Amino acid sequence: MKRNSARFLPVVALTGLALTPLTPLTPMPLSADVTTAKAARIDLGGKPLLTAPNPTLPREGKPPAILNVSLPNLQLHRTSMTPAKGTILLLPGGGYRTLAVVHEGLSVAELLNRSGFDVAILEYSVGKEDATIRPQALSDALRALDLIHLHGKEFGLSEASFGVMGFSAGGHLATRLIHEKGRDVRFSDIILIYPAYLDASNGLKSEVILPKGISPSTRVFVLIGEKDLPERVASSRSYADSAKAVGLDSEFHLLPGTPHAFGIQPGQQGVVGNWPTLLESFLKKGGNQSGS
Repeated sequence: MKRNSARFLPVVALTGLALTPLTPLTPMPLSADVTTAKAARIDLGGKPLLTAPNPTLPREGKPPAILNVSLPNLQLHRTSMTPAKGTILLLPGGGYRTLAVVHEGLSVAELLNRSGFDVAILEYSVGKEDATIRPQALSDALRALDLIHLHGKEFGLSEASFGVMGFSAGGHLATRLIHEKGRDVRFSDIILIYPAYLDASNGLKSEVILPKGISPSTRVFVLIGEKDLPERVASSRSYADSAKAVGLDSEFHLLPGTPHAFGIQPGQQGVVGNWPTLLESFLKKGGNQSGS
């Protein structure tokens, strides 16, 4: 059964994507085969945006990405399923230098929409100075969380459950968000795909540790490639184990022979091509949970 689209915010037209290396490096709009006409945008104050403020650019040998964020904002992608199962805040990676908004954003939103979830992709602040940009990115994520958790219904987003998903640096940002707000917000799912920057010399960084008082119904899904950096593999496993240690339903998946930053891209096969099936299976087991 399809959801009524009459409440959609103003639609952003997206055309002309290519995933192969392109030159010269000029702004390129995104295509309807990766995203859909269901997408809309709001700034972090909730104001609708009629155009994309942060251009997505081609990169040599890599999928397109946002290289500069002039205005943090949320892309809203609503599922056509009814009733929707909930809303997931999606945080692409990019090392806090760029945003991999295609293969760790739009393609993932499409997968989550097919699984029955509304998706809000956060285009958070990026830059070259870690000391300033990481706190700013966390501030963006906190504002986005408050906006869609408290006012999501006003933007046509499901309130049936609320989860967060992050890739690489976005995985780090997701864990910081959980650390800050996990006592106050009932997160149904925490999904980390090859998360970076979780490791400290004695285990996990204090800023990413699961908070005391997190909802016991929260579920955790962590997935990373075997050929990623050893400290990332170890810290990813540690995060999943720490969730189990406090009684949460937690899954850890290690993809054999797989490096970092694979995301979802056309033509993926084998182990890498199958990882979305693992996520879909995890989401199906969750069912409908309250996001209040």
